[in-house]
Amino acid sequence: MPPHMDADRALMLLPYEEWISVAAAAQHTKTAPQAAARVVREGRRRGVLLTRGKGAAQEVMRIYRGPRRPSRRSMKPQK
Repeated sequence: MPPHMDADRALMLLPYEEWISVAAAAQHTKTAPQAAARVVREGRRRGVLLTRGKGAAQEVMRIYRGPRRPSRRSMKPQK
């Protein structure tokens, strides 16, 4: 999966404030289970998703309405 644009799109395809399995997340995003797992990791890092459970029983919930990437301002070194 190419970097941010596809991850952003896939994250926004997940239902908002509803727990779903990772397999269901793969269906919502129309991706393979391995790609869905990458989207889940990216969403957790950004603070867009919560997860519960482990392995095949893992569930995710989108808790943020937007893609939530760090702004360019926050990435610049502070003086």
